[in-house]
Amino acid sequence: MPLQDSSPTTEAPARRWWILGVVSVAQFVIAIDSAIINVMGPELQSAIGLSTTGLTWVMNIYVLLFGGLLLLGGRLADTIGRREVFLAGLGLFTLASLAAGLADSEAALLTARAAQGVGAAALSPASLSILVTVFPDPKERAKAFGVWGAVIGIGASVGTILGGAIVNVDWRWAFWINVPVGVLLAAAAVALVKLPRPSGDRPAKDLAGAITGTGGVLLLVYAIVTSSDEGWTDTKVLGAFALSVVLLAAFVAVERRSPAPLVPLRLFRTRSVVAGSLGEFLTAAMMMPIFFLLPLWMQGVLGYSPLQTGLAYLPVSIALLVLAPVASQVINKTGPRSMYLVGTVAFAGVIAALSQLPVHKSYWMFLLPVTAVFGIGLVLCLIPTPVVGTSQATDEDSGSTSALLNASTQLGAAFGIAVAVSVMNSRMTDVAATGAHRDVALVEGLQSGFTVLVVFLALSIANGVFGFRGIRPADKQTEDSGTAETPADAQQPASGKTQATPATVTEPAAPTGV
Repeated sequence: MPLQDSSPTTEAPARRWWILGVVSVAQFVIAIDSAIINVMGPELQSAIGLSTTGLTWVMNIYVLLFGGLLLLGGRLADTIGRREVFLAGLGLFTLASLAAGLADSEAALLTARAAQGVGAAALSPASLSILVTVFPDPKERAKAFGVWGAVIGIGASVGTILGGAIVNVDWRWAFWINVPVGVLLAAAAVALVKLPRPSGDRPAKDLAGAITGTGGVLLLVYAIVTSSDEGWTDTKVLGAFALSVVLLAAFVAVERRSPAPLVPLRLFRTRSVVAGSLGEFLTAAMMMPIFFLLPLWMQGVLGYSPLQTGLAYLPVSIALLVLAPVASQVINKTGPRSMYLVGTVAFAGVIAALSQLPVHKSYWMFLLPVTAVFGIGLVLCLIPTPVVGTSQATDEDSGSTSALLNASTQLGAAFGIAVAVSVMNSRMTDVAATGAHRDVALVEGLQSGFTVLVVFLALSIANGVFGFRGIRPADKQTEDSGTAETPADAQQPASGKTQATPATVTEPAAPTGV
C-alpha cells in the first residue's frame, strides 16, 4: 500500500493563519541568519582569531550544507512527516545557534555553522510543505505565499540592519537571539500544527538516490561558492563541477528505476515546477549579489558603519511590508505572470543604476531610490514564484516540490554571488594595474559585477514570458469554466484525503518547462 496521510489535512480557518505565522517566523530566522554574517566579519576575526579563509567559510559551509541537503530534507518531510521534520530541523538549528554563540575558536564556529545549515535544510522545505498542505484553496495559498515571499526579502534586509546593531553590543547575540525564538516556535508548532503522519507501508529507502543526489548537489554548491575565491578554472573547482555532473547523472538514472525516488522525476516534466524553480533561481541570482556587493561600496567608499549600512536597506523592508499584502490580493486578479514581469522591470531599473555606480553620491539622491525600487522588485518577483512552483503540488510530493524551490533559491544565490564577485575581482585587478585610486578600482569593479546581472535579468524575463504562460488565478479560471465548484471542493480523492488543487495551469504541462 502506498504511503498516505492517515486523515484529511485541512485545518480550521483560524488555525491555518496561525500556522502561517509559525512557519513564516521560522523562515524569517533562516533568512536573517543568512544575511547577518555579511556585516560581522571584522568582529569575528578579532574576537576568535578567524582567518580570512575561515571567515569565507563561515558563510560558505552554511550555504553548502543548506543548499546541498534540501532535496533530502524535502523528501523526509513527505515520508516521515512535515511537522516531525520541521521540529527536528528547528531543534538542530536552535542548538547550533547556541553553540555558535559559545564558540571560542574557528573550528568550533565552523562546526556550529555546519549544523545550522543541516537544520535549515530540514526546516525550510518542511515549512513550505506545511503551507502547501494547510492551504489547499489557491486563493488563500496565494495570500500565504505573499507573506512567505515577503518574509524572505525582509529577512535579508533586516538581517543586515540587525547585524549592524548587534556588532555594536556583542556578536554572539547574533546567534543567541535564535534560541528563545526557536523554543517559542517549537512550542507553537506542537500546539498548532496537527498534520497527520504518513501511514501505510513505507516505501523502500532510496539510499542510492540519497547518496548520488545529495552528493551531486553538495559538490555543485561547493564548486560554485569556491569559484569566487579560487577562480572558475581552478583544478578543485573544475573537479568538483565534473564530479557533480557524474553524480547527478547517476542520480537521474537511479531515480528512473526507484520505487520510492528521493525526487520524483515527474516533477521535472511539470512546467509550473520548472518555471517556479527557475524563477526562484534567477531572482536569488539577482537579489543576493546586490545584498552582498552594495555594502562594499557603502563601507569601503562612503565610510558607512555596519549599523549605517544596515539602515540604508530600510526602504527595502518598508517596500516589502507595505506592498506584500497588496500584491497577495492583486495576484488573484492579474495572475502571477504579469506581476513577475513587472518585478523584472523594477530589477532592470536597479541593475541599470548600479551598473553606473558613482564614486561618491548622497544617500537621498542615489541609495534611497535604488533600495526602494529594489524592494518593489523583490515583492513582485518573490511572491509569484512559489505560487507557480507549487500550483500543481499534491500532498504526496509537496515536500519534494518545496525542496526543489528552496534548493533553486540557494543555488541561485550562490551562483549569482560567485559570478558577480569573479567579474568584480577581475575588473578591479585590471583597473588597479593602471595605478588608479583604490576607490576608483573598487567602484569600477562593482559596476562590472552589477552589470553581469543583466544575464540573469534577461533569462528571468524569458522565464516570465514563456514559463509562466497560461497560469491564471483560481477565481478567474472557475468563472471561465462556468462551474460553481470552489477550489476547496475540487480535486478530492476517493480516499477522503485533501489534496492540493492543481488546476491553475490552463494548458498541458510541457516536458521541459520553457
